[in-house]
Amino acid sequence: MKVSRAVPCLFLFAVFLPSKSPAQSSPAASNATCKIDKTPPTDTELAFYRQDFKKAADLAAAGYKSDPKNSRSRQLEIDSLIGFGRLDEARKKTDAWTLAEPTNAVAIVTAGELRHAEGDWIESYALMLKALKADPCLPSAFQGLAQYETLSGYHATAQKHLTIAHQLSPNNDNIRFAWINSLNDAQSVAELGKYIQDSKTLDDKRRTSLTTRLNQETSALKNPCELSSATSPVRIPMAPVYGTVGVDHYGLEVAFNGHKRILQIDTRASGLLLTHNSYTGMGLQKVSSSHVYDPGTQESSPLDLFTSASVRIGSVEFKNCNVTAVDNPSAVSGEADAGQRVDQGDGLIGTDIFSRYLVTLDYAKHEVLLEPLPQPPSPPPGPLDALGGDPANDLSSFDRFKAPTMQKWTSIYREGPEIIMPTVVNGKKPTLFMVDTGSSSTVIDTDIASQLTHTKGSTSVIDFAGLRLPATAMDPADLARFDGVHGVLGYPTLQQLIMHIDYRDNLVLFEAAAAHK
Repeated sequence: MKVSRAVPCLFLFAVFLPSKSPAQSSPAASNATCKIDKTPPTDTELAFYRQDFKKAADLAAAGYKSDPKNSRSRQLEIDSLIGFGRLDEARKKTDAWTLAEPTNAVAIVTAGELRHAEGDWIESYALMLKALKADPCLPSAFQGLAQYETLSGYHATAQKHLTIAHQLSPNNDNIRFAWINSLNDAQSVAELGKYIQDSKTLDDKRRTSLTTRLNQETSALKNPCELSSATSPVRIPMAPVYGTVGVDHYGLEVAFNGHKRILQIDTRASGLLLTHNSYTGMGLQKVSSSHVYDPGTQESSPLDLFTSASVRIGSVEFKNCNVTAVDNPSAVSGEADAGQRVDQGDGLIGTDIFSRYLVTLDYAKHEVLLEPLPQPPSPPPGPLDALGGDPANDLSSFDRFKAPTMQKWTSIYREGPEIIMPTVVNGKKPTLFMVDTGSSSTVIDTDIASQLTHTKGSTSVIDFAGLRLPATAMDPADLARFDGVHGVLGYPTLQQLIMHIDYRDNLVLFEAAAAHK
């Protein structure tokens, strides 16, 4: 039986498109009376939350067949098709639905979800706004808004929208999980623990994965990797790692309790990742042991979490930092999932470890430069560290801003450590590429590659972040499940650049001597 109660839903949501900030936009108020839906998840929803998309699609199709007015079943069928990469079929069903019912708010949201999966994130956001005009109480529309806002760096605004969505639909696991991710670190750890304990949708693999994450985040709260000493200006030399022919890639020399290792610079990894054969004898303190699913081997891989009392990188030293040890760093960084080789060596260092500063990866001088970020209109409440960084580095209540000195910088999307930006290949329609110094090649989705006209050995031209560069080789790979991302800018392309990265505000400035503006 459906359990609900009527409540006055007096909320404000910021209406803004990517060219505007919330402060520049006119808020639209809704004075609707919304019902809180406490209906337990259906079998179809349970299958969908567990990512059993084949089962969910079949159940949803049967539900829609028995009741053609059941918009939720129709939405779940299309979302399930999107979930396992059948975008063409999802597109046909969505187009037919929106043509037949152009004012149906659930149909509009579903179209927005499809556009997001196709990589048209701006259009997806516009459709979520359109859906809320049709139904101001639709939780999935607020979730859709928040998805784009989080990717764009408007974390505080996204959290408000996810709070509304979670209040309206507390038994929707996808909304609940997104809401947990939007909270500050301490709140997120507490709510994630509750979610793991009482969720009825988790299978063993996902429960193990989330427990591993909970252990890492709990440890990070206790050991926040604080700056203990630094000599300014901070210029950290890159260390060349040689392959069979010349330099294969660059890393940074990192000393764990005085024991040095060379970790590959990886803009797509997060934190400090060591291989199991490189961490011994360094005085690391074990926090926990678990397993993580490795998409490359299709098996679980052992993962150990440690803390290091001291981590020195060049002239910078941090204290009490989390360190992850795995057999294959790609199981954690996601490299194998994109079909790329990862040269493991001693491990990886995600450049997001410096995210409280302005980070420059200078492949011309082969150094990493750390500088203070410009202060926002509402500066952090606590004191900054010796390099001008915010020790809390918690963006849950922060909406990005663009300082006057950074007006020429390019706005990008960010999902965790991943930097994602619009990219044009050979003058075609813009699509989304990830920035990945840990990838040994530049990769393009097979569907996009099939649309390019080129001959064997020819050079493609790629435009991104205000630059135009040649790409002598792009490896095709199936990236259908990468949530609308259709390519990877790998090390062969990125090693031509000087990359300035502002993780806080989702901004980059790329320079290249050989590039055209």
